[in-house]
Amino acid sequence: MLLIEADGKALFAEQGIPMPAGVVVTGDVPTPPGNGPWMVKAQVPVGGRGKAGGIRRCDTRAAVEAAVAGMIGTRLKGHEIDACLVEAAAFGQERYLAIMVDAASYGLRVIYAKQGGVEIEQSGAAVGRLCPPHPGAVAEALAELIADEPDAWRDQVAAIGKALATMLLERELALAEINPLFVSESGCVAGDAKVVIDLNAIGRQPRIAEMVAARPALYLDANRKIAEGFDYVELDPEGEIGLVTTGAGLSMMLIDELTARGAKPLNFCDIRTGQMRGSPARLIRVLEWITARSSLKAVLVNIFAGITDLGEFAGLLAAAIQASPSLRVPVVARLVGRNAAEARRILGEAQPGMLVTEDLEEALARIDSIVGAAA
Repeated sequence: MLLIEADGKALFAEQGIPMPAGVVVTGDVPTPPGNGPWMVKAQVPVGGRGKAGGIRRCDTRAAVEAAVAGMIGTRLKGHEIDACLVEAAAFGQERYLAIMVDAASYGLRVIYAKQGGVEIEQSGAAVGRLCPPHPGAVAEALAELIADEPDAWRDQVAAIGKALATMLLERELALAEINPLFVSESGCVAGDAKVVIDLNAIGRQPRIAEMVAARPALYLDANRKIAEGFDYVELDPEGEIGLVTTGAGLSMMLIDELTARGAKPLNFCDIRTGQMRGSPARLIRVLEWITARSSLKAVLVNIFAGITDLGEFAGLLAAAIQASPSLRVPVVARLVGRNAAEARRILGEAQPGMLVTEDLEEALARIDSIVGAAA
């Protein structure tokens, strides 16, 4: 899960990584740091804020106030902006520095580029190295990547890289990225902070748990997992197809299938049927979250059962639908596994208009038809 920039930079500061002076603003703008110019940045947990109009340079305090007033209360990439980070503008050459977990190698990947900024992904300038999960190993890999940088800032970049690696390992992060990293003879500062946390480690990370709990609306998916014990991640606040699925791999496969067909899945879901314990409560909560989005046009249930008895699941699903008056869109169920015939009988009696099938293509074709008819 991606932290907002202000929270990422709070972790940076605790690690001693230098950054511009800044203040988080939720309403009236206090005296901004420094003498200007300033950067006003929408605090939402998404990338690409600059291209979407969520980052603005301001040369006067009046411009800062106008930028903050123009952002707060609006939406950016589906997220409501309720805070802005106002920072003194940083100067220097732009670099890119990132450290991330590389699961395939059981290690870390260090990435550096002499061309930072919003076009980094298209520039092809980034170069990476794999290394063991240790700050010293990261320092060695980074030393190779920055060997031809000027002496004036090479040591500073190396120190920031080592601090970034220490933070990633101690906080059990998936990614720690600085883009841009401003470098100059007067010093190096982190112009941005992209920090991706591992929610599975949050029980061992009280500092990060504190950050997540402090922003319940902003980190809604994370707080849901902490409270409910299963994964539900909203992918697109304007998504049209709500997913009720079990198994992370199955859910991701389904999202890929829908996206390839030009559809707009709303969410990822690993509902963990084995933890329902005979109660439809978990299904009811998922349906409540899904139906909260006005863009919804259909719900697709996709359960591949091993231990789960699909007859029992079908009864819980029927009860959950009955208990969800806000559910006003068609539901399609693809159920494969133990006792599927009984599941079809139960849902056929409880929801006569629902397609219940073992065939994924048939289920997807019905979803296509429903979404197309609602367009």
